[in-house]
Amino acid sequence: MKAETKQRFDEWYDTITYGEKRRYGGFIAWLYFDSLFASIPYSVLMIAVYFILQPLVGSDANADVVTPLWVMTGVLLVQTILYALIRRKSYLDICVGHSQAQLREKLRIGDRLKKLSMGFYATHDAGSLSTLLVRDYEEIENMSSSMVSNITVIGLRLLLALIVLTVFNWQMTIAMFIVIPLAIPFVMISYKRLAHESSEHLSSQEETASSILEYVGGITTLQAYGRAGEAFDKLQARFARLRDASKRQEKAGAPVSMFGRAVLFLGIAVVICYGAYLFISGQIDAFFYIMCILAALQVYDPIVQLFVMIISMARTNQCVRRITELKKEKELEVKEPVRNAENSDITFENVRFSYDGKTEVLKGVSFSAEPKTLTALVGSSGSGKTTIMRLISRFFDVNGGAVKIGGVPVTNMTQEQLLSKISMVFQNVYLFHDTIEANIRMAKPDATHEEIEKAAKAAACHEFITKLPEGYDTVVGEGGSTLSGGEKQRISIARAILSDAPIVLLDEATASLDPGNEILIQNAIDELVKDRTVLVIAHRLQSTMNADNILVLDDGKIAEQGSHTELLHLNGIYASLWNEQQKAGRWKL
Repeated sequence: MKAETKQRFDEWYDTITYGEKRRYGGFIAWLYFDSLFASIPYSVLMIAVYFILQPLVGSDANADVVTPLWVMTGVLLVQTILYALIRRKSYLDICVGHSQAQLREKLRIGDRLKKLSMGFYATHDAGSLSTLLVRDYEEIENMSSSMVSNITVIGLRLLLALIVLTVFNWQMTIAMFIVIPLAIPFVMISYKRLAHESSEHLSSQEETASSILEYVGGITTLQAYGRAGEAFDKLQARFARLRDASKRQEKAGAPVSMFGRAVLFLGIAVVICYGAYLFISGQIDAFFYIMCILAALQVYDPIVQLFVMIISMARTNQCVRRITELKKEKELEVKEPVRNAENSDITFENVRFSYDGKTEVLKGVSFSAEPKTLTALVGSSGSGKTTIMRLISRFFDVNGGAVKIGGVPVTNMTQEQLLSKISMVFQNVYLFHDTIEANIRMAKPDATHEEIEKAAKAAACHEFITKLPEGYDTVVGEGGSTLSGGEKQRISIARAILSDAPIVLLDEATASLDPGNEILIQNAIDELVKDRTVLVIAHRLQSTMNADNILVLDDGKIAEQGSHTELLHLNGIYASLWNEQQKAGRWKL
């Protein structure tokens, strides 16, 4: 049990310190010195009150008051200089050092995200990920930059006050601190309530973020079908749920902010009344009595702050838990890494795969695509064509068997090695909100403008790009929304040509285009696949006629394979599909 608790604390502390525990310890130390030197004027104030009151309550009415006051003025001047230096260091730690640590942590998280399988993204939508990476980290930043350090500083200052006051009079110390345990039950109640409500609030934030992204992304479709109003009503319902969750979260802290605070400030009355009794009975002098009242005013407010911070950790701990779970997500491991595969042949050896761990999508698939050949994948929807493409790119790991490139299992290749061998062109093209040149350059970050222009010409998109207002510097909308489907497709092919990878994975890009664009894109594809190993998902069987090998998939298995002529002679699934498409091609309105 102790080992488990220690592990959980280590994970928690590692998350809030961004994995830099030693650096964070120094950060806390400087903040403590900052707080310690900031409290010196309060101590000087109490000493000044003593010297001012001494002639009035002491035996020596002619005691020198001016000299001690000048000495304390000097102490304050020194304190001001030292505090400015310490404050500069602690401020830089917060604004620069801490921000840099957070930047390094986010870069590490970003690097980790690209190493996760596509299965992770199938269960985490854009809303949940954006909430985790933005809002959760905002909570972590708040905790690590101020909350934990303030809790530490307040705790140390209270401990110091407890020791000092006990040295002078333990009875007054008990009177001052006796109310604190009475407020702790309210802290526990608020913490439990806030832990529950924070979980609901974070869930509501995720759902709202997802709904916003879905609504904005699908607004064209919603308007086309006259459903924009209905969809907006659902979005409003999400906002209403988030509002209610926010209210409940605020109410969860009421026991501390209302009752806990009232109990603590009742302690001032206890100090005044009990101190008056001790003063009247001669057990303490007037100076110590006044000092205790002043101390009480300085003690209870930080304790209220401390309690509020502690219950706030209930929400932050939910964020820490989610980030810790993300860090525990299994990466796609590289087993016995090799330098690189020499050839570009693709081999599937008795590959079995399922997305959910139960229903198999591929059931012992075996085939080989020789270098510089064209292999076509055909079959009905759900037969496993896209899955084969994803496994070659190692978006997922197989459950059984092996996928190899150049005789090397893809699990023995780093992500950079694997993707340097593969270019992918699919029907659903995604372009980023950036210039056209930047979108093409993604395939080769160090490419020159001349290389980009050459790839664009080969992909038959140079002409339309130069007609745009800013040419290659034209910024396209998110997802390429400012371009037509054919234009986006040609840019994606230019990107693939620029990468110059020996393997091309092609989800037939001409399946849903008009004849004019289809001819242009087919010419671009012909340029792309020259002297490369090509796997194409064929929706139109006419495009498979010149394939070196055709794999006919059915229910996760290879039912037939061979050339176009060979498969027609088999008079099986492929022949049936071919005849159906020929009939559909002759259909006229």
